[in-house]
Amino acid sequence: MDILSRVRSASRSYTVIFVVALLVGAAVAPTAFSMANEMGEQTDTVAVIEVGSTIAEPTAAPVKEQLQNARSNDSIKAVVLKVNTPGGALSATESLALEVERTAEVMPVVVSVTQMAASGGYYVSAPADHIVANPSAMVGSVGVNFAYFNAGSVGTAIQSGPDKSGGYTEEEAIEMADMMVEGFYGTVLDHRGDKIELSKEELAYAKVYPSQKALHNGMIDEIGTLDTAIQRAADQAGLDTYEVVELDTTPDLTQIPLFSAQNDNLTSSERVEAMIDPAPGVETPVALAMYGTLPDEQIIVTTAGDASVQRVDTESEGAT
Repeated sequence: MDILSRVRSASRSYTVIFVVALLVGAAVAPTAFSMANEMGEQTDTVAVIEVGSTIAEPTAAPVKEQLQNARSNDSIKAVVLKVNTPGGALSATESLALEVERTAEVMPVVVSVTQMAASGGYYVSAPADHIVANPSAMVGSVGVNFAYFNAGSVGTAIQSGPDKSGGYTEEEAIEMADMMVEGFYGTVLDHRGDKIELSKEELAYAKVYPSQKALHNGMIDEIGTLDTAIQRAADQAGLDTYEVVELDTTPDLTQIPLFSAQNDNLTSSERVEAMIDPAPGVETPVALAMYGTLPDEQIIVTTAGDASVQRVDTESEGAT
């Protein structure tokens, strides 16, 4: 695993003062860390775990694994989740949000939104103890939609019943979307209900907000950088001297058949489809927690709680 590390220290101990006296101009924190290692002492750590692409099973798996590793590693005292994603497949998003929630029950978890935490990106951020966003970041889009995906060719098939291939009425689709989005609302309101200044109906409009507005309406706690989030995590864990490690969450996309066969020829849209389509080659309805337009795909239904249902033309509108 590729791990980048550096050491920070706010310690005023006599040991550090002694080191500074001997090594004028030397870096205090790395020296203190080296001495601690030589004496066999365990160094407290803040782990940075990145969620930086479309959320799908292949991309969520290494993030979940590293969250599990953080919980089982006694030296890791806090986690910073570095988020930059428009969301993705709902099932993968839900499972990742549960891992974030489990981790937050064990240690402080702070989110750093570098550019975007929209839809599923906000879903996985909500269970954290504290959300920090860059000044230009976009946050929000609390909602669910359905889209038909077909990341490959479709052949002729014989089915045993009229609903075998996923057929359902628009009313049934709306009902399913309403049930799924309730879980999203529940996660947001359970973890941030005392901070968010938006009603459930306002959340249902699935808007994205720039950082300043997100701070005002309670969707984030602070405007700042990754360094800000790391310091908040250390503060919440009660750490004065600590190491920062970035845990590798690079997904192995070669396991996706379409990627393996045409990795160099895929457009960005095809790459997204390949990641979130559960059955390439078969036209499949997929529940999404994803912000943005999906080119060449038809959103069959959107839901906004009690608001009226509208059909979305993906050639001119964004799916939220």
